[in-house]
Amino acid sequence: MTTDHEAIKTWTNKHNGVPGVIEEATTANDSRPLAIIWPENRNDNKLREISWDTFFDHFELRQLALEHDSQGMSKDYRFVSRG
Repeated sequence: MTTDHEAIKTWTNKHNGVPGVIEEATTANDSRPLAIIWPENRNDNKLREISWDTFFDHFELRQLALEHDSQGMSKDYRFVSRG
């Protein structure tokens, strides 16, 4: 699990991903969930690419951490609360 912005960028870039949001999903406070968009999902109209700055603004505002396989080839991940 990490909150390090550079580590998240490096891992995402390693797998050719880009930062994004899920457009159709909403939460109680009407904020769009963050996502990492992989090459095979780039044509999914429910996903929208955003800048790293915007991604990390929301990441920090929501106090999230990224759970992922930093050593392996898996692209599986999830965002979890730091609390």
